[in-house]
Amino acid sequence: ASVPGEVELVLLLGSEWSVHQPVDVAARDLECALVRDALSREVPVLGLCYGAQVMAHALGGRVSLASRPEIGLVEVETEDPELVPTGPWAAFHTDVIDPPPDARVIARNGCGVQAFVVPGALAVQFHPEVRPEVLDGWAAHLPELLAAAGTDRAQMVRQATGREAASRQAAYAMVDEFLSRAGARS
Repeated sequence: ASVPGEVELVLLLGSEWSVHQPVDVAARDLECALVRDALSREVPVLGLCYGAQVMAHALGGRVSLASRPEIGLVEVETEDPELVPTGPWAAFHTDVIDPPPDARVIARNGCGVQAFVVPGALAVQFHPEVRPEVLDGWAAHLPELLAAAGTDRAQMVRQATGREAASRQAAYAMVDEFLSRAGARS
C-alpha cells in the first residue's frame, strides 16, 4: 500500500481487531505497509490504540495479549507532558505494545507502554478521541471485557462525562502539538 501524493496526514484509529491475532492478516499487513510508506515520504502518522499497535508492528515492535483488559479512564506517566498529558484518558483494549527498536517511549502505566514516538509519528495506546457515549456503547457491546477488567460501566461513564470538556481540550492540545512537531499544515 502506498500513500497518494496529496495526503498530508495518516490517522490510524481503533478497532475490535487485535494486531497479535488479526482477523485478516492481509489487511493488517497492508496497514503496516501504509505506515512504512507514509513515514518514508515524511507524511506524519498518528496512531490511536489499534493504530498504535499497527505502527509498532509495522516498524519492528511487537503486540501481545495483556494479562487483563485495560478499560476505563487511565492515568499515564509521561516524559513529554506537552505532547502526551498524564490524563486521565479513555482506554479500551486487551493488548500490550513492545515498541519498535528505534522508538522513544514517552508514556507508560502499570499496563505497559501508553505512547511512543518515532520521527514523524506518534502512537498512543489510549483513546483521546472517545466521547462518553462511545465508551458506553463499547461497554454495552463488550460486557465480557468490562467484567474481565473489573470496571464498573456506570462509574466509568460518569467519570468520562465529568471529564468530557477537559478530555476534549487535552486531545486537541495533543494533536496540535503533534502536528506542530511533525511540521504538518494545520
